[in-house]
Formats: sequence, C-alpha cells, structure tokens
Amino acid sequence: MLLSNYMKNWPSRSSNDAEITLKFPTTPDFVSCPPQIDPQAMLERIAQNMPLRKKRPGEAARRAAEKIPVEFVL
Repeated sequence: MLLSNYMKNWPSRSSNDAEITLKFPTTPDFVSCPPQIDPQAMLERIAQNMPLRKKRPGEAARRAAEKIPVEFVL
C-alpha cells in the first residue's frame, strides 16, 4: 500500500487536537543523579556475558553483518 493511500484512510485531526498542550510537572529542587557504576565492575560484567552472547545461534553472522566494511583514520 502506498503511503498516500494509507494517509487517506487516516482519520483527520479535529480542532480540539491542535489546542491540547502537555503540561509537565516541575520541581525546582530536582537533581538528576544517574547511578554511578564502577568501570572495573562493568568490564567484569562484560567479560562474564560475552561468552554467553557468542554462543547464541546466529550471533556470529549478525555481528559480521553489522561490521563496518572500512576503517577511517582521523
């Protein structure tokens, strides 16, 4: 189905839809603090998980398909 045909079947927006605005709550004292993970702990986790990932069916083919065929030196 062509996109133009698909769009013809899409319901049109009503005038009320254009007037709706989203209001997000704001808290002036909110501070985002992402959890800090020790880099060494992350490397250990990767070392534990990689052998399991490599055993998945089709994993080697998937990784080969995602490889970048050329290398650039900047």
